[in-house]
Amino acid sequence: MPERFATIISTGIYVPSTIMSPEDFEKKTGVRVDPLFIERTGIKVKRVASPNETPATMATNAAKMALERAGLTIKDIDMIIVGTDTPEAISPPTAPKIQSLLEGGPYEIPAFDVNASCANPVYMLELASSIIAGNPKYRNIMVIGVYAMTRFLRWKYMWEWIFSDGAGAVILSASDRPGYLGGRLRADGSFWDYWGIFFGAWKPIAEQVGDENLPYLDLRKTYPPVNDQYWPILIRDVVNQAGIGLNDISQIIFTQVRLKTILDVMKNLNLPESKTHWIMDKYGYTGSACIYMALHDAVEMGKVEKGKVVIFVASGVGYQQGAVAFRWIN
Repeated sequence: MPERFATIISTGIYVPSTIMSPEDFEKKTGVRVDPLFIERTGIKVKRVASPNETPATMATNAAKMALERAGLTIKDIDMIIVGTDTPEAISPPTAPKIQSLLEGGPYEIPAFDVNASCANPVYMLELASSIIAGNPKYRNIMVIGVYAMTRFLRWKYMWEWIFSDGAGAVILSASDRPGYLGGRLRADGSFWDYWGIFFGAWKPIAEQVGDENLPYLDLRKTYPPVNDQYWPILIRDVVNQAGIGLNDISQIIFTQVRLKTILDVMKNLNLPESKTHWIMDKYGYTGSACIYMALHDAVEMGKVEKGKVVIFVASGVGYQQGAVAFRWIN
């Protein structure tokens, strides 16, 4: 049997229409956003889902765009993987709801969630690529990252300025040419209790409902500069796996949480800023969706060169990190 590889064939995006400025945020919260904070994060606006927009509806819209751009229908998709840490519910998973919104008939497409927090986009690319390479039943897999973190804000802290809502989708297909070139995932559970939404099954729910903080995003401890430290290591690792040089890279797409860190890492690698792309200035930080959204935007702007390599680098609370490399062959 000929060797199979996963390649990225299409992207899609959905962004809520409601735009919040720093001045709007101050009116809502009474908290002024420090201009230095805006400069370092690169986040100039927030995108906020309307009451009738949910993770499933945003993800569905992004998925429909990806299908249209690929010239496919939902009948062509063999699996749907959704990455989010802002799901519709603790249970059931969000992916089956998205599947039902996409389907026009009883196609029974397998659909499931993963949660590697904001490292979801890279974890899903690694997972979907492995499934396509190893199982001929799966030709086309759709991966969707979606984020609705504004639903979990208390609207009282300046750091809440970072978080926005949105969705991004990518379709991977089987190919006899290598798209996927390599990847590395890592986690460091010693940071597990630093940031998060800690409402869950760690103790009886009846004992938690009286704690008004638990259902909301909570910043408990400040992270050390783990992205500054590990992102260059992860990138060099996948470059070595792929057997390429840094000059073969068309774009490095990072988790869109702090522009200063992205630019510092590019300097560390001796690569020009033109070889990365950021969207936090117009979409805010969209967590599990941001890497796919940034890829989509870079493709739209003609920044992804055919035949060259795109590296995706992600981080998320937990603490999860990863990088994966693809040759852009479509």
